Amino acid sequence: MTISAMRTSLGIGIATLALLGGTAGVATAGTSHTAGSAATHSITGKASAAAKCSYTSSIGFYCGYYKGSATVKTGSKGNAVKEVQALINETTSYTPKLAVDGDFGPKTKAAVVWFQKTYKVKPYDGIVGPKTWKELRLK
Repeated sequence: MTISAMRTSLGIGIATLALLGGTAGVATAGTSHTAGSAATHSITGKASAAAKCSYTSSIGFYCGYYKGSATVKTGSKGNAVKEVQALINETTSYTPKLAVDGDFGPKTKAAVVWFQKTYKVKPYDGIVGPKTWKELRLK
């Protein structure tokens, strides 16, 4: 099964779980800084101070900050950047976790480049354009 298919399957499971109000620990396919490793994430259906991303049929993965797909890159600020930061934090094994502060600085760029390389979204330029949004959301 491909990473994209696994993430899609995970999203459907999370959405179903959220509708039922349950919690579960789920394994996601992905890599941290070491290729080939898998990470485990705990996804809860309960609200907390931190964004919890869920899967919707109309948008894909959504963390509550931004529903669009405008291009964001180094220097960008706002809710679209928060959405990117939260999506990377909540749907991948990237470490260290990003501050969800809406400021697209060097740490966010490094995380986006990691995401693009890990999920083979070319070019590996650290810019979140249509291809990267599509893979982040996996709708």
